[in-house]
Amino acid sequence: MKILYIIGNGFDLNLGLKTSYKNFYEYYKSIKSSKSQVNILKQNISSNYNNWSDLELALGQYTAELKTLDEFDEVFEDIGEQLAEYLKKEESKLDQNTIDKEKFFENLVKPEDFLPIADNNKIKTFKNNWLNHHWYIDIMTFNYTTVIERIIGNKKNIKIGYHPKHKDIITLRSVDHIHGFVDKNMVLGVNDISQLGNKEFQKNEDILEAIIKKECNKAYRHTIDDLFKTRIKQADMICIFGSSIGDTDNMWWELIGEKLSTKPIPVIIFTRGEEVINPRIGYKNNRTERKMRKFFLKKAKVDENKIDVISENIYVALDTSMFRNVNKG
Repeated sequence: MKILYIIGNGFDLNLGLKTSYKNFYEYYKSIKSSKSQVNILKQNISSNYNNWSDLELALGQYTAELKTLDEFDEVFEDIGEQLAEYLKKEESKLDQNTIDKEKFFENLVKPEDFLPIADNNKIKTFKNNWLNHHWYIDIMTFNYTTVIERIIGNKKNIKIGYHPKHKDIITLRSVDHIHGFVDKNMVLGVNDISQLGNKEFQKNEDILEAIIKKECNKAYRHTIDDLFKTRIKQADMICIFGSSIGDTDNMWWELIGEKLSTKPIPVIIFTRGEEVINPRIGYKNNRTERKMRKFFLKKAKVDENKIDVISENIYVALDTSMFRNVNKG
């Protein structure tokens, strides 16, 4: 059995790192620059915080304010470089002495433990169909930081547990970064040309290779995007953690949708939800869960004729301690 984890910035936030875009903007504004276009960008961010809740999507729209390749390079390279520097500083604050590696492995092996009992039982029943197979866990992260590698020791093919009823080993095969790292192959951009505010830029190959994620990955020629496609196609279960399931990564949600349309595998979405519901009226959580399922299925562009069947395999875990319990500090 192959279990695929798709990890977003919520993972780093859960460990106490201030890696949100809002945190970064406060840092970015404080840095003086002699570049006119950079200062105009910072003024725009300060005046339109709500529009910049998603940096990548906002950056794509902001290209409408730029006229030339030089202006684009000046803005794009500055914000990318400063984001990388900021994330390096935040990552350096992680105290590895407070990290419980075994708890991290336990969370990876048993994500169903964070679901309501009925959903937990369904996942366990599904897993019991795979007791005669080796289990592999793969992590694809959207994060530029190497926090996960610091936890596991930057190794591959790690034995992290055993089957619930048999003694066959569960292996964490690797951690791969679809958007690169702070110091290498960093991908900062949008999903497609429709998300670029400047229509002229939609025809500029130099700009497309910088800001369209698919084109950027192609330009790097690292084949990580091909690996991610393979992981999705081969997955027997998918867990999405700490991701807003945003528009700038639509290609991946749509690929998952294609997978589910041919084989409705379990998908667990870990999210904080819009609000924390009082346990006394916990039934309200069902409303949030339904909303998240509909949101995900729409982003995945699932065929309406198959939504009912696929929806039964989408599990939503609200505001859990998943991975948060890894940091003992």
